[in-house]
Amino acid sequence: MSPQDLFNRGLREDGHRPDEARRWYLLAIETGHPVAAQRAAFNLALIEDERGRLDEARHWYGRAATPRAMFNLGVLEDCCGDTQAARRCYTLAIESGHTEAGPRAMFNLGLLEDREGRPEQARAHFLQAVRSGHEEASARAISRLA
Repeated sequence: MSPQDLFNRGLREDGHRPDEARRWYLLAIETGHPVAAQRAAFNLALIEDERGRLDEARHWYGRAATPRAMFNLGVLEDCCGDTQAARRCYTLAIESGHTEAGPRAMFNLGLLEDREGRPEQARAHFLQAVRSGHEEASARAISRLA
């Protein structure tokens, strides 16, 4: 079975049989295929995150290392109170230039800076999110700037 086939089997099980999806994702990851393994690691991280297995989720988000994975890892770290790790993850998502993860990370980094009492840095990130043109991040940032 090809790495993509293994990943696809995981997708078919995802949502209703997470243990079975997990098994297929692990097989896809073991192949080392650059695309299928990365996608499987991201989906496996989502499963672990939903189950509250945060150490496992961290591991698989890190292994996936995509902009979306870095954004999600930033959210996880932020929720766990590790703002330094969250800041690093959000920054990686922003620096990637990803059109979805980047603007959302800009907004979340603005929230983080605001919570930490750095209104000027927060404002800069909110403005960056507005300038990104991303519909959701821009709208949310505008409401924070008002």
